[in-house]
Amino acid sequence: MTVSSVGSPSLLQAERVTIATPSRGLFEFPVVVATRKGFYKSEGIDVDKVQMQPAVGVKALISGDVDYLLAWGSALRAAVTGVPIKAVVGIAGRPLHVLVARPEIKTPKDLKGKVIGVDSVAGTVDYLSRVAVRHFGFEPEKDVKIIVTGESPTRLAGLHAGSIDATAIDVAFAVKAEDEGFRRLVYLGDLIELPLSGMAVTDHKLQTQREQVKRVVRATVRGTRYLKQNRTEMVQMLSDYLHITPGQSARAYDASINSFSDDGTISDKGVQLDVQLTKERLKLTKDIPLSQLVDWSLVKEIK
Repeated sequence: MTVSSVGSPSLLQAERVTIATPSRGLFEFPVVVATRKGFYKSEGIDVDKVQMQPAVGVKALISGDVDYLLAWGSALRAAVTGVPIKAVVGIAGRPLHVLVARPEIKTPKDLKGKVIGVDSVAGTVDYLSRVAVRHFGFEPEKDVKIIVTGESPTRLAGLHAGSIDATAIDVAFAVKAEDEGFRRLVYLGDLIELPLSGMAVTDHKLQTQREQVKRVVRATVRGTRYLKQNRTEMVQMLSDYLHITPGQSARAYDASINSFSDDGTISDKGVQLDVQLTKERLKLTKDIPLSQLVDWSLVKEIK
């Protein structure tokens, strides 16, 4: 993965692109790494990373207000319904979330009748929360109440205030929550091979600006690989980025590192599980070809 395949950085005219992310967290950290280490710059790309709710991000991607979207779950669900967008690089093939609860919830059985906070309706955190609830033998909506309370820091604030009793949050925030007295109930990456993070683009952009997309994909894969291969530096960078202690950052890094993709793809099994969950949620019955949802051709080209 060298710049020479696309030309010298000095010969490339920098292109400004906007990458939308639902929130700050480990799931998007390879993009942060690629930005801070200059991997996008070396590909002639200037990145403007903006934060927006997943559903809003999908609309912004379709309208062209953003160029790339990191909301894997919402992008895939939109693609399942026929929206012309595709994932072009996988970042995390398994969840990076932990279900944490208030101190008085000493066992999963204590969740019955309680309130779980999520970031958005039908989003990935919503899905993962339902997976956890069913894993513990409960039924969402019947045995627990699930409400939208916002991104990870807001949900943590809700735990502190008592407005919610549990939430599935990025492991980097979960280790901080544990140090504050909250209880870890389960690491979702141990329960399900459900893709968590990847970058999506519109079919139109993939067709008309393929070379730019390829350069963004290459830099993103470099960011993921660098994350996996440079623990000491990454622990410090993660600590700075998420405002957690180095000790918390180290625990989060070690717990999550195997969830990140080695080659920029997500397994067919993982994608198919996501599709299955989406079809169940939307009450769809028709078969959805994976080619409608993902395109790993650029990842394969850069190897």
